[in-house]
Amino acid sequence: NKSEPGDFRSLRLMVAGADKCPDSLREGYLKKHGVTLLEGYGATETSPVISVNKFEFNRPGSTGKVIPGLKVKIENFETGEECKTGEVGKILVKGDSVMKGYYEDPELTAEVLNDGWYNTGDMGYLDEDEYLWHAGRFKRFAKVGGEMVSLVKVENVLEKYLHEGVSCCVVEIADEKKGSYIVATVSQEVNKTEILRKMMNDLPSIALPRQFVVIEQLPMMSSGKIDFRTVTRMVQEIMSDQPL
Repeated sequence: NKSEPGDFRSLRLMVAGADKCPDSLREGYLKKHGVTLLEGYGATETSPVISVNKFEFNRPGSTGKVIPGLKVKIENFETGEECKTGEVGKILVKGDSVMKGYYEDPELTAEVLNDGWYNTGDMGYLDEDEYLWHAGRFKRFAKVGGEMVSLVKVENVLEKYLHEGVSCCVVEIADEKKGSYIVATVSQEVNKTEILRKMMNDLPSIALPRQFVVIEQLPMMSSGKIDFRTVTRMVQEIMSDQPL
């Protein structure tokens, strides 16, 4: 919000990584600066790039195509079978730039490497044109009503219907009696009824937030990412004082 049109006119290339690039950020940069944000994906364990969009082959919202020398496989998180095109599963990577293991930590190495395939801990899918789409960390999926729900997707939908300047975060709250449910945190009060009505056009009912909680300042980690564990703990404390 602090940048002005023309601030980035000397840039020839801008690539976003480290976390999912919000649609609003990508579209905002294009509208305000005429700069196309190309999204990529990688991990330290893959040295680090796995996939990236190019100017001539850019599919906004995806993380691009897998780079030469690497193979990506999408695996069903329950059966271990390879997923079909468009089906969300665990992202596994294999190739020359994938690490051989963690230094002096064979146990951790065995957890993430199997026959050369590195388990990224991320969920995603490959579309019909082999573009890789990142759906979020496996830890950021919630099992609600027997189905896996992407908290990242819920956040993206919610973000579309919030006023400018309102930030959000979606977390899973476990309830042994009533089952897990989704809670949305927002940085200021919002019209919950109106927002839920709009979100129903994009999401199934099980993916809709059951509650909205105001947290004015979301806790962040040193990496600049939201500290989801702390947010979840804060929500649990707030919810413990409120009946559903």
